[in-house]
Amino acid sequence: MNIATTTAAELMTNQLITIEPHESLRQAAVIMTQHRVHCLLVLASEPHRCLSVIAVKDIVQVLCDGDAHLLDQLRVADAATTPAFTVQKDFVIQDCIRLMRMAGVRSVPVLDGVAPVGVLSFTDIVRAVAGGA
Repeated sequence: MNIATTTAAELMTNQLITIEPHESLRQAAVIMTQHRVHCLLVLASEPHRCLSVIAVKDIVQVLCDGDAHLLDQLRVADAATTPAFTVQKDFVIQDCIRLMRMAGVRSVPVLDGVAPVGVLSFTDIVRAVAGGA
């Protein structure tokens, strides 16, 4: 695999796992655990709003600042990153890696224009480089 020519669309996970902004952080943690993912796309509460993401690190941050009972009290919208950092499907992996590192994220939604079409993670990239993709 050549990271200078392989695109985000070639390595991304096509399955979009979503959550509603009014759901609890505990529910987000349950869904992430069930699907073995590090982030969920948060469905927009209003048309034409930017994409949001809730990630494991957002939940861990809540746990650092308080107790586990907060996961039942706080909603996804309270901790989600809005707007989400995204990449376009035709971005090359080399650029995606740099952008993700600069943004401090391990997973990003992949867009076709403004529509989400997948999620790219560092795990997807390492798996491909190791020969598992």
